[in-house]
Amino acid sequence: MKLHVESPDGDGPPVAVIDDEPDLQRQDLLFDFMRDLDGSEDLYLAALDRAEAGKPELNWANNYVNAKMYPDGQVVIEQLEYLLEDSQKDHPPQTVITIAEARKLILDWIEARDKWYAEREATQSHTSDDP
Repeated sequence: MKLHVESPDGDGPPVAVIDDEPDLQRQDLLFDFMRDLDGSEDLYLAALDRAEAGKPELNWANNYVNAKMYPDGQVVIEQLEYLLEDSQKDHPPQTVITIAEARKLILDWIEARDKWYAEREATQSHTSDDP
């Protein structure tokens, strides 16, 4: 999976956008998984490591989705109940990725986010240097 970073309002903090996912529901769930990572990447990476080592990590939720990480290598990402429509209550939208895919998404996010901030800072400092 490929991602890029953008600021939805052009001036606020960046978010990760998955570029190459044709399934819109899956794309939305992955976007929601990535939405609250900023500042918690190390916690998520450590949870993925523990799951990979044999300890299920079942209580990872942000404001949008719940992520359950299993020793068999699966990460199940499911829409939180309060965001569901009545017709979705029995079968909430979910997608499954591997621990390796989740780790790569997080590491790619860190790299893209840091690059985005560096470019933004360079642009702002260049603009402030102009008379």
